[in-house]
Amino acid sequence: MRLADDPPELTDSLTPWPAAAEGVPEAKLVDAVPPQATDRVLVHGIAWSAASKWLTQIVSWASTIVVARLLTPNDYGLVGMAALYLGLVALVSEFGVGSAIVTLRDLSDDAISQLNTLSVMIGVTIFGVSCAAARPLAAFFHTAALVPVVLTLSISFIVGSFKTVPNAMLQRSFEFRTLAAIDTAKALFAAVLAVALALMGFHYWTLVISEVCGVALATALTVIRRPRPFARPRLETLGRAITFSRQVLVGRVAWFVYSNSDFLVAGRMLGQAALGAYDFAWTLTNIPVEKLTSLVSNVTPTVFASIQEDTRALERSVLAVTEGIATVAFPVAIGLCLVSSDLIRGVFGVKWESAIIPLQLLGIYTALRSVMPILPAALTVRGRTRFLMYHGIASAILFPAAFFWASRFGTLGIAGVWVALYPISVIPLIYLTCRIVTTWRAYWGALRGATVATVAMATVVFAVTRSLPASYPSLLRLAIEVTIGVVAYSGTVLTLFPERVAAFRRTLRDVL
Repeated sequence: MRLADDPPELTDSLTPWPAAAEGVPEAKLVDAVPPQATDRVLVHGIAWSAASKWLTQIVSWASTIVVARLLTPNDYGLVGMAALYLGLVALVSEFGVGSAIVTLRDLSDDAISQLNTLSVMIGVTIFGVSCAAARPLAAFFHTAALVPVVLTLSISFIVGSFKTVPNAMLQRSFEFRTLAAIDTAKALFAAVLAVALALMGFHYWTLVISEVCGVALATALTVIRRPRPFARPRLETLGRAITFSRQVLVGRVAWFVYSNSDFLVAGRMLGQAALGAYDFAWTLTNIPVEKLTSLVSNVTPTVFASIQEDTRALERSVLAVTEGIATVAFPVAIGLCLVSSDLIRGVFGVKWESAIIPLQLLGIYTALRSVMPILPAALTVRGRTRFLMYHGIASAILFPAAFFWASRFGTLGIAGVWVALYPISVIPLIYLTCRIVTTWRAYWGALRGATVATVAMATVVFAVTRSLPASYPSLLRLAIEVTIGVVAYSGTVLTLFPERVAAFRRTLRDVL
């Protein structure tokens, strides 16, 4: 389920990350980074994010395996229903305040203090709205147990509102190391707590309590690291920031509608168990890729904005980050697709077999989605925020309708919409990027190595999977498939693209 603290523009490909408010020159909105320091800032920021994400990934996967064996699809489905509503409300509760602070660099200290107060006021208001909406939401899904789940999860709106401004200040000052440390602490704490609660028999409350406590810890650490005073909000001071935030909010809501409509349709049309299986498949295929894309997206908007006037530097950064993401995400996403059957049966148990086909389809979709977050960030600093907003609105209309029609085919149909429709929907993004940021030839060059190596890996793994005796235990088959896949992919990259490997090593040596 796409329910996270990170703003959607940092985690999804079709969400605008506006670089300028109306009437404010873009060049004055960001702290300039000297061209020669761009690579160092980018790589160091990604490095700290990567260290955090991959450390927590190990723990998260271990926690997911244990918790999934103790919980049921109904448990995941119940929390998934609550997350549909709460994820949308979370976007409204933040109201783009964090993005305004990161982007509008000429905001005074007093204005930032006023925004801090405004953030808390919005958080409290949204909590009250959620309390009123809990029963109607439970009636919509025909699930009475949804009421206490929504009420408990809504506490995060109040707690998290204290984090918004301090977190934005850390981003604004390029303190990626601190942000990575806080994210790591939150993920580790939530994972350990989830396992403990599942073992004690808390059922779906395992997912609820671990989420709320994780947000509370992250908020406490962020406020301690970058405390901010409060001040009475005044419209004459915050008028421009509120206008900017409102523009950001439109894009966020459009993102949420289209990117979560599959869960809404699955829950309403197919039932709790089907939603739980689909949600579980989504989590498996997206956890590793989203960790990668989010660690890059936490850094690139700020860096891109600092070099927006240097076309060559912007193109170089866009292509480098795109190639880096593809090199890791393509084999992981397609690999999960290929080994899904043995992975589900051997690691998670036969009760999750209904998640196999959605996992296979979502793996294909996730491979393409992994390289998309970089495009809106680049287009935004080139002044195409209006295009991005309308693109998001169009997606918010098209995808829900497609999911509703495809629900007649079950979770297979819903997952199939991502595979069939998403590649078409991103063509305008790629086309515009290749017109104003880079070229088609250069963009394909950034994707070529990962694409060719992944195709080679998929061919080998598919052949091996078909040749393995059916009598082999699922875990043994999985180990063989993963080993062969790693060898095939690595061998192809080193053999066919040694110059790309050498260039990557030189870049790291120069900036570290």
